[in-house]
Amino acid sequence: MFKKLALLGMLISATGAFAAPLVVAWDIHQVLCSKPDGQGYKCTPNEETFKLVEELHSMGVRQVVLSNISSRSYEKLSERYPEHFSYFDRAGSLADAHFLLTRKPHGRYYNKFMKRHPELDPQDILFFDDKPENIKGARAFGIDGQLFLNPNQARNVLKNKGLL
Repeated sequence: MFKKLALLGMLISATGAFAAPLVVAWDIHQVLCSKPDGQGYKCTPNEETFKLVEELHSMGVRQVVLSNISSRSYEKLSERYPEHFSYFDRAGSLADAHFLLTRKPHGRYYNKFMKRHPELDPQDILFFDDKPENIKGARAFGIDGQLFLNPNQARNVLKNKGLL
């Protein structure tokens, strides 16, 4: 029995079934930043979450933003807090959801993101969002969606996924 389990473990390891995600994707509001005061860019960075972002960055983990914020608001937010948003792959991020059916949790949103990343499989992405419906939408697309509760919980998820 032990030999069969060891063989199964080697097979899983060889196929990469337990490989760490290649990209960590973050929502903005209620995850990276506070709830906005009016317009999307009028929010404050969550410093504890950004400590995680900085730590991942220092380890070479690629990170992107997946948010329903408009591209204009994302630009303003990035200009307002350049030291925070410099950690993200801007070209790889998706923050331009202008129409209802191209916003999370709709499949078109995740499809648009994946088209930007033909080098990735959906399971290569770990995604944090505060809304259960967005997590459900991401998971339906094959993305590893994790409901964000707080930075400590996110840290535990990152550790369990082998990223920290």
